[in-house]
Amino acid sequence: MLLLFCFSNAWAQTGVVKGTVKDTKGNPLPGVTIQVKGTNNSTSTSVDGNFSINANKGSVLLVRFLGYQPFDATVGDAGHIDITLNESQTTLNDVVVVGYGTTSKKELTSAITTVKAENFNAGVVATPADLLEGKVAGLNITNDGNPNGQATVTLRGPSTLRAGAASSPFYVIDGVPDADINLIAPSDILSMDVLKDASASAIYGSRATNGVIIVTTKKAKAGQLRMTYDAYAGIEKIAKQFQVASAAQLKTFLAANGQSLTPANNNGTTDWEKEIERNQGFSQNHNLSFGGGTDKSVFGGSINYLENQGIVKTSGLSRFIGRLNLSQKALNNKLKLDFSLSNSITSQDLFVNDIPLYSANGANPNVFRSAIQALPTRAVYNADGSFYNDPTLVLGYNPLGLLETNTYKQKVNLLLANAKAELQLPFGLLYNLNFAYQDRNTTGNTYLNSQSELAQNLGGVATRSQDEDTKKLFENYLSYAHNWNNKHDFKILFGYSFDQTETGNGFQSSNENFISDATSYHNLALGTAPAGYVPNYGGYLDETLRLISFYSRLNYSYEGKYIFQASIRRDGSNAFGTNNRWGYFPAVSGAWRIIDESFMKSQNLFDDLKLRIGYGKTGNSLGFDAYTPLTQYGTTGSFYYNGNWIGAIGPTQNPNPNLKWETTATLNLGIDFTLLKGRLGGTVDVYNKKTTNMIYSIPVSTVTYLVNSLTANVGSMSNKGVEISLNGTPVKGSDFTWESYGNISFNKNKITSLGNNLSQIFAGDPEGPGQSGIKVSIIKAGYPLGEFYTLKYLGMTNGVSTYLGANGQPTTNPASTDQTYAGNAQPTYTFGWGNTVTYKKFSFNFFFRGQGGNKIMDASLADFNTPYSATTHNVPLITLSEPVTDVNANKYSTRYLESGAFIRLSNATLSYRIKVPGNYIHGLRIYATGTNLFIITKYKGVDPELNLTLNNQASGQFIGVDANNYYPKTRTFLAGLQVDL
Repeated sequence: MLLLFCFSNAWAQTGVVKGTVKDTKGNPLPGVTIQVKGTNNSTSTSVDGNFSINANKGSVLLVRFLGYQPFDATVGDAGHIDITLNESQTTLNDVVVVGYGTTSKKELTSAITTVKAENFNAGVVATPADLLEGKVAGLNITNDGNPNGQATVTLRGPSTLRAGAASSPFYVIDGVPDADINLIAPSDILSMDVLKDASASAIYGSRATNGVIIVTTKKAKAGQLRMTYDAYAGIEKIAKQFQVASAAQLKTFLAANGQSLTPANNNGTTDWEKEIERNQGFSQNHNLSFGGGTDKSVFGGSINYLENQGIVKTSGLSRFIGRLNLSQKALNNKLKLDFSLSNSITSQDLFVNDIPLYSANGANPNVFRSAIQALPTRAVYNADGSFYNDPTLVLGYNPLGLLETNTYKQKVNLLLANAKAELQLPFGLLYNLNFAYQDRNTTGNTYLNSQSELAQNLGGVATRSQDEDTKKLFENYLSYAHNWNNKHDFKILFGYSFDQTETGNGFQSSNENFISDATSYHNLALGTAPAGYVPNYGGYLDETLRLISFYSRLNYSYEGKYIFQASIRRDGSNAFGTNNRWGYFPAVSGAWRIIDESFMKSQNLFDDLKLRIGYGKTGNSLGFDAYTPLTQYGTTGSFYYNGNWIGAIGPTQNPNPNLKWETTATLNLGIDFTLLKGRLGGTVDVYNKKTTNMIYSIPVSTVTYLVNSLTANVGSMSNKGVEISLNGTPVKGSDFTWESYGNISFNKNKITSLGNNLSQIFAGDPEGPGQSGIKVSIIKAGYPLGEFYTLKYLGMTNGVSTYLGANGQPTTNPASTDQTYAGNAQPTYTFGWGNTVTYKKFSFNFFFRGQGGNKIMDASLADFNTPYSATTHNVPLITLSEPVTDVNANKYSTRYLESGAFIRLSNATLSYRIKVPGNYIHGLRIYATGTNLFIITKYKGVDPELNLTLNNQASGQFIGVDANNYYPKTRTFLAGLQVDL
């Protein structure tokens, strides 16, 4: 930063300081904050970069502007100051957030990737995980179009057989471990640091196996009085539909094969997929952030509102988030206090797929399955306006009726309060204290009205529920840093943590037979249930999960060239057996800065070159509750006593005092480099990750156990891979700049062992018509998780699908013993590639991502490819060319295994910055964004990128199966603006 003093006439001790602020190209910078240090006296530069402020001689002017390096100027004898600000550049001194502290890229010894706000994915983003989609090598994120859905996040391959939280990364928000990610609006996030290897994440111990994502939110800075408004509005359209026969096509097919429809099934012409979908969905987002202060006190906050109207009727989400934070220094700046409060209120319009219901008429009440199988020759409504239902048709429901006669709304209120203290003690000691309290209150309201096919002849069924979870956290750690002779740099940290989560504090109640549907679920007392009806006053099982931890970390550097780090954490949890409550999670890593060696001084190719190696162990206790290793009792039937049937209570879960968490050991070797004077940089990592003591429910004998299954540690799994990340600036000029960045990762997953009583697990049951209980995947040592195990399709024999038998001969009557290994559901590589082109005030960014090497079982196509029964349900287009004699047409086989490879233009954004005259608006940016603009793939289904959170697919036992449960992806177009005030 260059500061030039222009001397004028003699200037008094107190007076007016005038000046200009420009960038390195000589362009004036409007909106730069100029503040007299230690006071509230501040101003901003005009549109021409000029400023004027009252200041005493000797006082310090704090010059701050977002995106530029800060500068402090001391007022001298001159009355005019010209200031040139340099843009903030990505350098080796950039701060990287690690567990319980920060470090610089230069000192980093582990595999950590930082993604900053300017590189986040654009578009309608309901969950912060979507911001990283395709941005981090080895981090695979998938999602569908559901506004209330949760993204599936997998880092360096799966490491568990279990579902849900057990397979997700561990989130840390502003230093609060396991804080709810839905508390943060995407617009409020400054950066996200992904701790990928165990040497980085082991400091979080038993919850770090799936990786750690540290979220840092935007904070106001001293001397930077700022208010920013960011908003967008957009529309969403269906990207692709499942292709089924129209009414005319179906009738032609049936007539050609001597079949006909019953009158009840031939009373209309309906496109059921269009009936359940809106013509377009609407989304809007508004974010107002503010903050400022002095070098002693800083305040800030934000207000965010998001509305995301789902493309499927009756679905949608609205969310309000408010955040406040305050930072105060005291004791001559030796004590720093931070207080923050975040509140999120989310209203969810869910639909029947989200209601935990039984099958009322023998068919799965799945809206998407129903829309595919419903006959296009059926009417939507009866003459009186009620929904048409054919009582003779066992298979299927009225798809629109499923949406509009069944209401499911949920409201989630999240609160996080956090208080921190940082105290500088004598002898170079630094003490940190952290208190956090999180409360999650969920209210559910369900109403199946009098026309609902799911509650026939019940006069309406209403259910209300409430559930509260609370989290209390106390952490403190002491650190010490010292440097000897500018050669030996030493840092050490000791900490203690107490983390308690209480769940299941709630109740549920229901009633039925309401006089009118008008009151919906709002007044259960209006229900006039028949005699003998017992309202459901169901409750939840309260539990308290505690985690107590001790941790320590040591950092040492010699001359900045040889860097060493070691850490260890000891965790104790009541989620595991009494014999294995405590575990140790060590890690060690080192780095050699080759670029700083004397023999590198004469070369001109490399600007930076560093070699890293690390090894560590982490655990996976996510997804467990305090009752997992204990004996549990519940209803086990009924018995007749004294003229009445009485519910019996008995054991429902075996105890396992030896149960312990899954453990993952990772060896990582990496190299970081920059060359060609910073024009090209990158990282290459090679890793070997092995998980042991995997947890699964295994069959046991009731001779020695209370029930026939036991949750136990049963096996191991490995992931080996390579990750490559590159970034470069091919063109950099005064008006035109082109920046490009990309990553690709390769991963090979394999089950290496299963338990003694468990040689293999058959998994993946799509539950297609006539194929219930048929599994299409296998979990077995020597194969990857998600290996397909199905029939091998050979073609047709006399109009009937034929398969390879176990004896090597063709068969038209296959059995489960004829199934064979058929391919991997996991992608062997994933990639992302983005570009930013800037010309003067215009900027254009586009980002591609994709994957390959995996197979998909298109069960959606198989399930309804039944030409012999096209009179009872609709059929996909492929069926129209099938022989009606093929009774095997829909059997799961390699016929329906397809490549899951794709390349998607994930998003593209065109923006323009406008200079606004005057001193009120310091910056204005308008932009237009398109997401999911096109996809290149050979997959014939709706989309090859399956959201793995559906139907237990996140467990790894159902991955790669497209089974009629896919909320359609949308193509989004939005326009937005950013205003700096």
